[in-house]
Parts: sequence; C-alpha cells; structure tokens
Amino acid sequence: MAITNGIPTKIAPTNNRPSEMQSGDRERLLSPLPHLAWRSLIGIALAAIIAFWSVRGVKAEPAALIEGVPNMVGFVARLFPIDFDWTALAELPFDIPLPFTVSAATFTDNLHGDEAQQQIQQELEKQVPLDELLASGQPMPETTMAEAAPAAPAAPEPWFSTKPSVLNRVWVPGILPYVVETLQMALVGTLLAVVLAIPVGLFAARNTSPHPMVYSIVRLIMNANRAVPELIFALIFVAAVGLGPFTGVLALAVASIGSLGRYYAEAIEQIDPQQVLAVRATGASSLHVFRYAVVPQVMPLVATYSLAYFEYNVRAASILGVVGAGGVGLRLNQYIGLFQFKELMGAVIVLVVAVTIIDRLGARLRMQLI
Repeated sequence: MAITNGIPTKIAPTNNRPSEMQSGDRERLLSPLPHLAWRSLIGIALAAIIAFWSVRGVKAEPAALIEGVPNMVGFVARLFPIDFDWTALAELPFDIPLPFTVSAATFTDNLHGDEAQQQIQQELEKQVPLDELLASGQPMPETTMAEAAPAAPAAPEPWFSTKPSVLNRVWVPGILPYVVETLQMALVGTLLAVVLAIPVGLFAARNTSPHPMVYSIVRLIMNANRAVPELIFALIFVAAVGLGPFTGVLALAVASIGSLGRYYAEAIEQIDPQQVLAVRATGASSLHVFRYAVVPQVMPLVATYSLAYFEYNVRAASILGVVGAGGVGLRLNQYIGLFQFKELMGAVIVLVVAVTIIDRLGARLRMQLI
C-alpha cells in the first residue's frame, strides 16, 4: 500500500527475475572483449584508412631503413671517443704547484684551440733548461742565445712551476657557456609568455570570456599564433633588433603565447562552478570570486603547464641559434658544418645533463606550488 494525496493505492507487483535485456547486459559487462557499436566500427575503419593514406604519403620504405643500418652504425661510431672541446673559463687566484711537463702532456690531448696551443708551446719553451738545448744539438732560439751570451751560468728552472700556466684556470666544456645562454633565453622568454598568456587564457575560456565574440576572436588569434614556428618569429625579430640572444627571447615569448593561452583556458574551463557560486553567494565581488574560487583551482595546472613549457623552450632555444638568435644552436651548427662529430656528441651530453637537472628542479618546484 502507498498513500498518494491522502488516498491509499496499491503498488503493482514487480517481477524480480531478470529480463532477457538485463541478462544480456550482464553477459556483455562480464565479457573481457569490448562491445563495439556500429558507430565505433565505422570510426575505427576511418582511422585505419587515414593511417594507411598517411603512410603512403610519407613514402615509408622499411627495406631502405634496414639497408641503411650499417651507415647508421658507422655514423654513431664517428661520435666516439667523446670530445667536450674544453675551454678556459676564468683564471684561478692561486698557482698550482705541479710539473708543467706533466700538465702539458695531459692537456694537449684535450685542447684544440690555437690560442691554447700557443700558450702551451710558450710555457714549454720557458721550462726547458739551457743545458738540455745545448746537449741536443738543435738550433737555439734567438732569445735563448741572447740569454746564453753572458758568462754567468743560467739558474736552473725549478721542477715545480710557480708561473701562471694552463693549469691555473677553470676548464669547462666549450659548449657550457652557450648552454647557460640558452637556459637564460628560455627562462626569460617563458616568463614573458606566462605574463602575456594569462589574460589571453581568461578571454579564451568560455566561463570567463566577457562575450562570445571576444571568445571567438581570441581563439582565432591563438590558432594563428600556434601555426607559426619559432624560427619564423626569430627571423622577424632578427630583422628588427639584430642578432643575439635578445632576439631569441622575443621569439620564444611570442611563439609561446598561443599554446600557453590555450592550456590556461582549458584549465579555467575545468574548474568546479559550485565553488564559484558558493563564494559569490557570500556577496563577494568579481575580483574576490576570481581570487578565492578560480585561482586556487587553476594554479596546479598553470604551474604544471608553465614548467613543462619552460623545458620545451630550452629545446626550442637550442634551434634558434641556427638563424643567429643566440644560444647553443649556433655552436651545434658549427660542429655539424665542420664535421666535428666527437665535439657534437660532447655537446649533446651536456645538453642532456642540463635538461635532466631542469626536470628534477621543476618537479620539486611543482610539488611546492601544488
């Protein structure tokens, strides 16, 4: 019995036994194989046709790849032994008391600059005693003969050198200063892009855009921005401000606005509207609603996207040097043009280490912000 509007009514008896449709649903749910509707089958068929069409369009030839494996192995063999192209970064404020003959033999195998070779040769000539030159029978330099003219014997050089030499410097891989410049470019460019992309993301989100027309226009501009590669922006800014890392900073900042703005807009559209209504129900203004209901929800995604795009800009900045926009790309292009593949491999290793450090630091920073 049930009471409806004060009138008792009877409830029709229900059949607790599962119907044929219910048993079919149970069997379908218990089956490990997916149940595909005809629409899903049509979609899979279309995807397969598009994939086959794409493979034919790129002229994929697996046989050519197999035949080229020995050439690939030969190229990889030319990358070893790895050479980091060492360079002097700064002078040390003290002298290292080591035999210079040993230090020269150690550094000669690693240094390849003409200036470094001249310095080593000059130091070696200063360290060779006069009696060894006379005993060898080799012609003496004019400066050495002038010193040998006086009757007084020349004082022997100390075994441990106290003169400035190549040892009294800080030696780093030659690519390291360019890597540091690339990191600086990516950092400044990403910061500028974040500042510019936040308002773009607000206008491009459906729930925060002031008008549908504004939403459509901003979305169109973002699509156009993402369609232009960073190299094109770099060429434009090279014509405007000339060569150098500042050109790369501008190119990275402008090229990142479209992608970051889209990510920020999607993060804003995913917020819980109930929290916004709850804060608005307290009588808060629009600014307070944005501060206490929108920002806390989108901050984890904004931090994640920003840090991820900083890592992407490090790789993008490595290419901008090809067009004169600064960074490590210029040095890599020189290595490739001069067929210095061993130095190229050393540069790649330094880049891998730098990107790994950035990834670890970014993960720790992201944990602090989330």
